[in-house]
Formats: sequence, C-alpha cells, structure tokens
Amino acid sequence: MSRPAHFFAVGGWLAAAAIASGQRVATAQPDAAAFEFSGIQRSRYETIDEQFGNGLSGADHVLALQTSLMFDLKLDKLQFFGEIMDSRGELNDENSAVGTFLVNTLEPVQAYAAWTLPDSLQEGGKSTLRVGRLTLDIGKRRLISRNRFRNTVSSFTGVDWQWQGAAGQNARAVYLIPMRILPTTFDELLDDDFELDRGQRDSAVWGGFYQFPKGTRGDTVEVYGFRADAEGAATDPAASWGLWSVGTRVFRGAAKGRWNYELEAVAQTGESGGVVAGTQRRDLDHRAHLLHFEVGYQFDAPWAPNLIFQYDDASGDEEPLDGRSERFNTLFGDRRFEFTTTGIYGPFNRSNLNAQGVRVTLAPNPRLQGMLHYRSFRLAAARDTWVGIGARDPTGRAGDSLGRQLEGSITWAAIADRLTLEAGFEYLWFGRFAQQTGVAVNGDPTYVYLVATTRF
Repeated sequence: MSRPAHFFAVGGWLAAAAIASGQRVATAQPDAAAFEFSGIQRSRYETIDEQFGNGLSGADHVLALQTSLMFDLKLDKLQFFGEIMDSRGELNDENSAVGTFLVNTLEPVQAYAAWTLPDSLQEGGKSTLRVGRLTLDIGKRRLISRNRFRNTVSSFTGVDWQWQGAAGQNARAVYLIPMRILPTTFDELLDDDFELDRGQRDSAVWGGFYQFPKGTRGDTVEVYGFRADAEGAATDPAASWGLWSVGTRVFRGAAKGRWNYELEAVAQTGESGGVVAGTQRRDLDHRAHLLHFEVGYQFDAPWAPNLIFQYDDASGDEEPLDGRSERFNTLFGDRRFEFTTTGIYGPFNRSNLNAQGVRVTLAPNPRLQGMLHYRSFRLAAARDTWVGIGARDPTGRAGDSLGRQLEGSITWAAIADRLTLEAGFEYLWFGRFAQQTGVAVNGDPTYVYLVATTRF
C-alpha cells in the first residue's frame, strides 16, 4: 500500500470521528440486539536526543499514529465484537528506530464471540467464554497484557474463560496462540506496508488465574500458573522456549491516609534456547525468577500525593557457559507502568534487571494527574545481556551499572471521555556498563513525548 493510501485511510477514520461529533453510534430495541460502533484515535509525537543501541546515533523523532474502530453486537447472552487497529509511524527515516513495536497497519486485532451465563456456579456469579481473536490483561499484566503505550498491541487467537463470583472472586482459564506482527523487514515497516498477522508456528500459552475475595482491610491475593511454548526461527534459538511460570501476587490499593503495597513473585522453569560457547542450543535447562515489591503511603492532603518505594529483581544468566538459562522471560508482559516508555526509547526490559526507585503520583483534581519517577538500574548478572539494548560483556569486567533514570508525566482529561492530553519526558544518565560497552558513546539520551487521544 502506498503512503498516500495510508494517509487516506487514517484521514477517513478521522473524518468519521468528526462526523460523529464525539458521539458513539448505537442502535438498540427493547429485548433485542444492540449494536455499538466506537473508535479511538491517538497521535503521539516522540523525540529523542542521542539515540543508542543497534548502531543508531544522533537525534530522531516519530509521529506514532494509532487508530482503532470497534464494532460490538450484543444479544441476550451472546456478544460479537470486532476491532480493527491501524498503527503506523511518520517522520521517521532510514536512521530511525523502526520495528513491529511501531507499525502494524489495518490489523483486525480482535474478532471474537462471547457467551455469558448469569448465576454461573453460584447465585450472583457470572461466567463469560470468549472464542476468537483476542487481546487481554491478566493480573498486573507482567506476563500477559494488552500494551498501553506501545503503538502496536499483542494479540492472540484462542479461548478465554472468566468467572466472577458474588464475593469478588475472579477465576480465569486461557488457551492462546500468539499472533506474529507482520511485516518484519525494515523497509516494509518504514513504508507502513500492509500484511495480515499470522499465528506463531508451534507456539501457545495456556493456564489459569485465580483472585481470592478481598480481605476486610482491602488486601487481595492472586495465584496463577501458565505454560508458554514458542518455536523460534532457525536463526534465532533464543526465541524458542517451553516454560512454566508460577506466581502469586498480594496487594492493597492506594487510599488517602493509609499504606498501600504490592508483592509479586514468579518462579520460572522449563527449557529455553540460546548460544553456548558459539553453539546454538534449544534445550537449555531454564531456572529463573521475578520479584517485585513496592510500598507506598497516600497522604490525606491536597493533590492526594502517593509516595511509593519500588524494588524489582528479574534474574539473569549468571554463568553463560554452563548449559543453563537463568534469564527471566517476561513473555507478553507490559513494561511501561513499571520501568520506561516503549516507543523509540525503551531501554529496559523485565529480564536480567535489578532496579530500585521512588515514585510520586499527584492528582490535583479528578481530570488531572501527574507522576515523577526516579530509578537506578543494574544488571542482575554482569556477564549476561542487557536485554533492552542487546549489549553484553561476557567477561563481566564492565560491571553491572546501566544507569539512573528520571521520568515525569502529566495527563489531563480535557473533555471527559472524549479528549485526553498527555506529556512526558525521560532522562537517562548512563552507568559504567553502558560506557564501557559503547552504548553511551554518543552521550546521555533525553526523550520527550506529547499525546492527544480522542474517543468517538
């Protein structure tokens, strides 16, 4: 598809939004089918001064456009839902960071049928079975998520069963085939070319999740277990794995004048691929873990400040030559809410990473929110790869200091449920590892973004 055609497609969708005048199109009759058409258009301008990694250098910018059209037909106990998402990048060139994180044009990311049963398993309970093409969030979204900041989203084909109990219980079982975002070549992505995604060969995720009823003091406990299998390309053994991820999460949400906290621990076992002493392997014994802990206090004061101290440990491969893999695999998890943005910046991943930090959130009023976040990042294993960048010192002499990052953002709901504006920045002071492996050769990066999101 040519670039003019791309602009025509997006322009047509924006025109539809203008014609709708901010109103959702819906038709309904009593005791009959109800149909709703809606959409979201997000335009985000990103700029970075001093690119890093993958041979990139100098300043760069991109206009990341994401447009979704949603079609929702509801019958008595049945629902048919579809979503077409168009994700593309403009203003970038051959010296830009371009990938499937940015471009996936005219893709039907959701197309499913759902069957809901009231009073299921117990009086007041409800179960819903979805079958088809799906996006979904499970728990805090560290393993399976629909990306929020990234310009493209992870989607699956499969089955998702969810049950909600009268006392607040939540049970879930899934069998999912991950979809591979296409195309993948640099030139095709730079030109915003169109190609339908396909299911990843010999790959699947299945398992279950359970959330217990909330305790009397607001504490909530979740447990889960997932099996993930992937068959990577012959040239990329590290993309192959067969892993069990078993975890638990305990948390209490923020409220004025009280403490809030979150603790999540995941143990990961199975087999994964990699390169050992120059030999490609797909049968490495995999033993990894993830630990996240945070504790905060929301003051009963104007702007409701919530001060949070955070710690994360995602294991890395301590001994690269021992035939074992200890690098945690975050599967399809989102990282924006925890570490960093995931546009043309995004240096940190939930893998071979140790991070400590402090975050403060502010809410001057219900339509205005702000955040300031400072973090220090280190490699969990000095001889393993910096997963977000790809740099590595197999000797370990470069140390483990990746850097310190300051992040801030402000979000304003300018028109409730219609228009949201957001601005943010990130500044990274590179550490010793980045400096000695050449990542920091061009200096410390500064990243800024501006977002406008409209709903119709």
